[in-house]
Amino acid sequence: MTRARGQSALYAVVLMPTLILILALAVDMAGLQMQKLRLRYAVDLATVTAATRVDAPYYTRTGRLQLDPIAATATAREYLLRNLTGVRDVAAPPAIAAAADISIMNRTPAVDPYTGGHLDRPAICARIRVPYRFMLLGWIGVSEVDLVIAADAEIRT
Repeated sequence: MTRARGQSALYAVVLMPTLILILALAVDMAGLQMQKLRLRYAVDLATVTAATRVDAPYYTRTGRLQLDPIAATATAREYLLRNLTGVRDVAAPPAIAAAADISIMNRTPAVDPYTGGHLDRPAICARIRVPYRFMLLGWIGVSEVDLVIAADAEIRT
């Protein structure tokens, strides 16, 4: 009889930490996926807004659309900062927006330098790196990862 109780205690001692680790992993992975989704929306909105910054003098001269590199880059950074300010758990939105990789692709066809996607119209491409701190996995030494989010938006005619 005592032998059976000993086995139950052994199972509890071995299984409880494993189950707690699995629960922590599930909670942290769900948080990671939600943060990636929020950041994807922030970068997408910034690139879509920046894609409206057309070079008007060039269009007047040639009749072809292209992005104004200075205005589009500034607009992307401004809206990226605005969008990241609304995202939970982003530590330094101004630093992230300032360090964002932003490329203006006016010569087409082109390849997105960050995702490798095919671009057939002038486009703005952006990529950010955001540190993500795990809540529960820090207990076992996995405390932080860098999330890399890339997006692009083409001029629509």
